[in-house]
Parts: sequence; C-alpha cells; structure tokens
Amino acid sequence: MKKNIYICGKVTGDPNYYEKFFKEEKKLFINGYEPYNPTAFIPPNKEWQKAMQTAIRLMLLCDGVSLLPDWKKSKGAKIEAQLARELGMDVRDSGKWIKAEA
Repeated sequence: MKKNIYICGKVTGDPNYYEKFFKEEKKLFINGYEPYNPTAFIPPNKEWQKAMQTAIRLMLLCDGVSLLPDWKKSKGAKIEAQLARELGMDVRDSGKWIKAEA
C-alpha cells in the first residue's frame, strides 16, 4: 500500500512555489508514494489563515511529510512540521524519502 506524503515548504513570497511543489510531487509519485500537494488544492489568492486550515486538514490525511529545502523560511511550513512531529508522523527532508525507500 502506498504511503500518503504531504509536501511542506515555503509558499508566501516565493513566485516559483507552484513549480517546486509539483516537481516534488512528481519525484514522490515516481518513487511509489501518493503525494499530497497543498498547492493543487488551495487557490493562490486564498487568505493565509484559511489556506492553512485547508493545508492542515490535507496533511492530516497523510502518513508522512516531505520537507522542501526552504521550509524553515515559512511560518506556515514550520507550523505544519511542528504539528506533524507532535502527532508522531514520519517527517523527513524531501531527499530522504527517495533515498530511504526507493
């Protein structure tokens, strides 16, 4: 059974966020995971608090979290990573998903 993996990284203030999230989605999919890409579900003009509510609900459907390299530069991504860890989810840097189970 495929693991559901949530993609976590900086969105606000990054004009290329859409591209990097979809690149990670493709890598995870190719390596046998079911990626959950929040940028595919949240419109770019959505208010930050509402976007976070949607993102966290999506993350809670997953088995683990893939942290993009810039996640520490994002208030929202830091909240997501902290919550995922507190809930005992498998949280790894993005490259470690590929190396660990590919």
